[in-house]
Amino acid sequence: MIKATLVNYFDVWGNKKDGWEINNLCTEGEIELPEDFTKKDIVKAIKEVGFFKPTVRMNMVEIEDLYPYYEISQKKDYMPVCRIEIQEN
Repeated sequence: MIKATLVNYFDVWGNKKDGWEINNLCTEGEIELPEDFTKKDIVKAIKEVGFFKPTVRMNMVEIEDLYPYYEISQKKDYMPVCRIEIQEN
């Protein structure tokens, strides 16, 4: 298993037209991902720790692969929600 840190973007300013700015963030804790994880595994792990509601689906989020970071935004307006940071061994 791969460990990753979940970072919550709890204070985001802006809008879809003008763009978004992350004003404040905090570490929510760790998640675990399989060695050969997919974007679906990322969403599942975030739901398992209770950060995403059980009703969140893959078509509701956009995940940008910036390894070792994965930026997660709402698909409807691209507002940043959180990121995961893969922990190096």
